[in-house]
Amino acid sequence: MNTNRTSIAAFALVGVAALGIAADSENTSGVAVPETPAFDVADADAAGKVIATHADLYDRGWRDEVTRGRMTLYDAGGDSVERTFSRMAYERADDGDKLIIRFLSPAEIKGVAALTFENPGSSDDNWLYLPANKRVRRVSGANNTASFQGTEFTYEDLGALDPVEYEWRFLGKTTLTRGEESIEVYKLGATPTYSDTGYSRLEVLYSVDGFRQERIDYYDKAGKHLKTRDSRDWKQLHGRFWRAFTIDMTNHQTGKRTLLAQERYFLNLSLYTSKKTGKPRSNLPETMFTTQALQK
Repeated sequence: MNTNRTSIAAFALVGVAALGIAADSENTSGVAVPETPAFDVADADAAGKVIATHADLYDRGWRDEVTRGRMTLYDAGGDSVERTFSRMAYERADDGDKLIIRFLSPAEIKGVAALTFENPGSSDDNWLYLPANKRVRRVSGANNTASFQGTEFTYEDLGALDPVEYEWRFLGKTTLTRGEESIEVYKLGATPTYSDTGYSRLEVLYSVDGFRQERIDYYDKAGKHLKTRDSRDWKQLHGRFWRAFTIDMTNHQTGKRTLLAQERYFLNLSLYTSKKTGKPRSNLPETMFTTQALQK
């Protein structure tokens, strides 16, 4: 435990420019890119499920993540507050991933942390640690739809989209435009099948090249457009896995917005070399993702 904590602290000191994380042509991850499956758009339900399942498979094999960044919360008038945060994630093959998000600043929120256990096929389990009372409390299923510490992300949004938790439908192939950038995407409709959700449906845009989750539109229980999650500034780590360095969640009903900007990103720690020993670093142990670890 102490060794890994030291390693994580050391990672936090390295700048993005020093990582060499721009898109590479060579896949050095040791994880092969899965072959794109065939699908018939005439069967919209089957095609949607195939694309969503393949996108999930495309992003498997990364083992663990350590990130650090800035979170800016904007109110409807445009005023903002800034926070810094760290995030750790642990990949599990079939049982759902685990992750911890912890605030590092400002002082009034420093140390507040959330632990998520993803549960394939059902609602995720979430816990919240508040350093003021040094207690961990479980976030009940109904509260998964609540705002995560005043952001436009709910606890439900902290985990990844699990394809088995939705009914999918292929809505077409279109072009997403961001400024001068044009991205060819598959547009899918997704209806949650699990309980304790705040959404009636989602519309998800996956890039045709790389199956990146470019944008998600969320619709509330009344079917009205609630939020948009826009992921951009993508970089390819180890020539294999794509990660968005900017995530923008906008609430169309309140006018509020939360912007995440990643400043450090390490994917599969064993692929990085320790400057001290010259040897590969160790991957995070699963024991770092418990309610006890959340308090440390």
